Amino acid sequence: MLTSSDERQIVNLLHRYAELVDEADFDGLSELFANAQVFMAGPEQPAVPGSMVGAVMKRFVKLHDGSPSTRHVITNTVLEADTDSQARTRSVFTVLQGVAGVFPLQVVASGRYHDVFERDADGRWSFRQRTMLVDHHGDVSQHLYPISGAPS
Repeated sequence: MLTSSDERQIVNLLHRYAELVDEADFDGLSELFANAQVFMAGPEQPAVPGSMVGAVMKRFVKLHDGSPSTRHVITNTVLEADTDSQARTRSVFTVLQGVAGVFPLQVVASGRYHDVFERDADGRWSFRQRTMLVDHHGDVSQHLYPISGAPS
């Protein structure tokens, strides 16, 4: 059974991801997912080792004066305990973006995160798996480089 402290730690991890992406802290993303496998294009694609997530995202996320000019909003989280040391969440994400003078504020993507978390012997929770499922996308021209045009 999860305690309220366990639940808060897990929810904080979900929101920490959003902060790191919106701050373009790609090294922080790799640290956050260090012990996880991340399926960035759904479960049918190969997993990205968590330690590589930041490098992958840095390659595809467009920055405007050092910022992606996004706000990742995570809602509708359902948290379920598998055991005392493993839990799962399902969340909805919405990505808003606005670039001053270039791109008016709008929703550029929405979808779901399916996550698995594990608690270590010291009681700290961490990501073990993330699956990103993009259900809808709008104009991502100011948010992502096309796969063929990503800078190296």
